[in-house]
Amino acid sequence: MKKKPYGGIKDVPKYLLEKYGSEGKMIKQGPIIPMNTDSMETISGRRTRNCSVVAVARVIEYYGRKNKIVSIPADIKLIYKDVEKVARRHLYTDRFGTNPLFISRIARRTFAGYGVKIKSKGIYVWSFEEQVEKEISAGRPVIMNIARGFYRDHTVVVAGYSVWQVGEKIYPMIRVIDGWKSGYHYIDYEAFARDITQSIFGSFNTIEVQK
Repeated sequence: MKKKPYGGIKDVPKYLLEKYGSEGKMIKQGPIIPMNTDSMETISGRRTRNCSVVAVARVIEYYGRKNKIVSIPADIKLIYKDVEKVARRHLYTDRFGTNPLFISRIARRTFAGYGVKIKSKGIYVWSFEEQVEKEISAGRPVIMNIARGFYRDHTVVVAGYSVWQVGEKIYPMIRVIDGWKSGYHYIDYEAFARDITQSIFGSFNTIEVQK
């Protein structure tokens, strides 16, 4: 039987029913961070391997709007152009995309260009509690890089989460903006983090604006 992909989920109860045999019940939901959910193509004006650049632009636009930072453009398309300029200095190309190791540096330097200091780091040994639940509960979106499976070689923005129970088992679901299509989708964290044939390899980049 072909395995059901861990990502791209629109209807969580339907997914749980098809994969685990029950629609389950939601026992916890974190805050939903209001972010721009346009597709990568809409934001950048072209279809290419720029998922990490778009992800950084989404986070910058969110903080600029939330904190009313006048130096950050209100138009995410203008922010994208600024991020891409910085990314190209860190080996970004349309053909190969962005090295995930450079994402935090790209974010710091783009924010610095707007006169904003941030704390950002890549996390390579991660957990749902620390890199998703804790950050989202604090109102901080997270950039998530995925190496295998449904979102192979792709970067998404984590903007919320919920926790579901099916029988005696608990299934955390990560709410993401994947950029392939507009809007929100979900990742089954249990399937992502436990099944080496589907995923497991990836990293998170946390971003926090300094006062």
